[in-house]
Amino acid sequence: MRKVLMIIACLAAAASLQAQPAGGFGGFQMPKIDVHCSEKFADIDYAGDGQVYHKLDVYLPRMQKASYPVVVHIYGSAWYSNNSKGMADLGTIVNALLDAGYAVVTPNHRSSQDARFPAQIQDIKGVVRWVRANADKYRFDASFVAASGFSSGGHLASLAATTGGVQELEGEVGGNLGFSSSVNAACDWSGPVDLNYMSCGGTTDTWNHAPEEAVMGFPFAGNEERFKALDATTYIDADDAPVVIFHGTADNVVPSCQAPHFYELLDKAGVRTELYMVEGGGHGFNMYTEYTLRSMTNFLDKVRTEKGGSFVTGTNPVITGAFSADPSAHVFNGRLYLYPSHDIPTVKYQGEQPWFCMSDYHVYSTDDLTHWTDHGNIVDQKDVPWGEPAAYSMWAPDCVEKDGKYYFYFPNAPKRGRGFGFGIGVAVADDPAGPFTIQENTVKGTGGIDPCAFKDDDGTVYLIWSGMGMRGGKLSADMMEIEGPAVRLDATFPKGQTEGPFMFKRNGKYYLTYPWVRLEGGTETLCYAMADSPLGPYEFKGVFMEESPTGCWTNHHSFVEFNGEWYLFYHHNDFSPDFDKNRSVRVDKVSFREDGTIVPVVPTWRGVGYFKASDELNIDRYSECVGAKVDYLDEFNYFAGWKTLFTQQYDRVRFNDVDFGAKAPSRFVARVRSEKGAVVNVTVGGRSKKVTVPACADWTVMEAKAKLKVTGMQDVTVELVSGSAEIDWVSFR
Repeated sequence: MRKVLMIIACLAAAASLQAQPAGGFGGFQMPKIDVHCSEKFADIDYAGDGQVYHKLDVYLPRMQKASYPVVVHIYGSAWYSNNSKGMADLGTIVNALLDAGYAVVTPNHRSSQDARFPAQIQDIKGVVRWVRANADKYRFDASFVAASGFSSGGHLASLAATTGGVQELEGEVGGNLGFSSSVNAACDWSGPVDLNYMSCGGTTDTWNHAPEEAVMGFPFAGNEERFKALDATTYIDADDAPVVIFHGTADNVVPSCQAPHFYELLDKAGVRTELYMVEGGGHGFNMYTEYTLRSMTNFLDKVRTEKGGSFVTGTNPVITGAFSADPSAHVFNGRLYLYPSHDIPTVKYQGEQPWFCMSDYHVYSTDDLTHWTDHGNIVDQKDVPWGEPAAYSMWAPDCVEKDGKYYFYFPNAPKRGRGFGFGIGVAVADDPAGPFTIQENTVKGTGGIDPCAFKDDDGTVYLIWSGMGMRGGKLSADMMEIEGPAVRLDATFPKGQTEGPFMFKRNGKYYLTYPWVRLEGGTETLCYAMADSPLGPYEFKGVFMEESPTGCWTNHHSFVEFNGEWYLFYHHNDFSPDFDKNRSVRVDKVSFREDGTIVPVVPTWRGVGYFKASDELNIDRYSECVGAKVDYLDEFNYFAGWKTLFTQQYDRVRFNDVDFGAKAPSRFVARVRSEKGAVVNVTVGGRSKKVTVPACADWTVMEAKAKLKVTGMQDVTVELVSGSAEIDWVSFR
């Protein structure tokens, strides 16, 4: 490495001597493209020198957010162009990124005629520093800045990923030296990442090295060692940013062997990486499909969220920043932990139908069902030794504690594919949030999906799963094998599709609960049976949740007792109304009759969380609604939530269980929008106040005096008196 860095120092000196005013092969602009942005900021001088090769464009997504993660996307030109940001894959890669909620920065950079390497990567590092320095101005989320590029742009994006912290390549372009130039991820589209491997390891180098010779300033032959300074592969180490690689098998410009070569070196170094070889894909042609573009944004989403974070939500859905399904809830050490599956935008198809697509698991926890922690990625499909690394089959999981260890059971397709059935694996940790270590083999004696791990009062652990009916058995002492033959549990149950079993115990009775499609062509109900022992025999009792009112086909679930209350976690497709394979976890309270049977649960928007009157109360998550309508706040980003539309006199909603504390509020605050203004009646604890909503074409936070002499737990009702208005949230302060 030291030898390479000495070469870089010499190259940098040469680059400064050979730098020229703007020139090179550039300026060609593609025909006008419909870029999916809300705002564009063009021709920003990121270096402050007035040169065309130091201009960039900024595109912000159509979805409205306080800040956006950023991708710097770099055009391809064999390093010959200094002004091609206007043709930087705008209709394909850039639009896919914008639609996924990423701000996109497309920079120019110096060409091989303007300056020699490392000027080009120094420009890109200057762009990354500029992004972080200008985060507030352009609503960038400076905590996540990725690089992407096609061809030579893919080379520069890859180089940005592998050279974080390499001072010899840093440069001072644009200043902002107090900000990091390291990227958080990179997307390499058909990039030449190892110029010494262009002949794919052959003994004779027959490749035309003219483009790289131009950017380096000397011949390749006889200077192979010096050319390593240009290679992204030269700098690979375990601290590099994650990289996703796309390459066509029919690429006749950059040999396709570059991609698996890069992948193998990154993987060997322990760098997170994914490889997508596109059958029949050329150098750009036939490369940009729904599958590849969505795989790119899924990869970036996974990297961006893998470490988790904290969030607050007391209404349904529970998890508001990502899709989630199949929730398994447990209380460990007095804290509630939630182990759901993780739906992502699909890249899997069942025939021609888009299908369930899940590649990893996160774990969440809470003390109060309102303030949540996402502990991040705990198991990923690529890390399962026995599993197919691209099966996207990480379906409903479960977790159980035994002797101070936590065992996370999950299904996955084996390496030979789904056609040979599913296996059930296990990962083990010392803490319910991980880190988890995935075991080498599947659980012996099992085969199927949706494992449920149930621990009885005597410490015995049973595993229940779905596969040729619902089956179960006692787990061995090492938790890796079923003792004896598995027992069929549902042989006497009503006919129809079943899956997703969940077992719990209450007052000495065992409950086997499961999703059931009772009608031909219907969707799933939730039903249950009861028994006096964990492996039955069970007596079917009936349905405790009807089919989804949204038409969501599946509805997996779990029961948990927490702080003296029983809760049902389940899922609907709230954030994906047009595609029921992207689902969201919900929770509602459960009650039981004297004989132990379950009182049917009616799904609510309100959920079970705790709210103070001073919180922003999203009244669209109502407890009761008469007349008013609810719609999404942002048609481009359903995760932004909902709004309540009051259009007719007496439209009203009620939001229950709000804590007004010991001191009565004096002000009513709300985020509203109203074309001509409106009057609403706000009622709390039997006391009402008429509030005037001002005319405002855009969303506005309004305030009004509202001395409501109320304290303690109260319901809040908002009713339209006149006019019309949209309300996002209300608050009392």
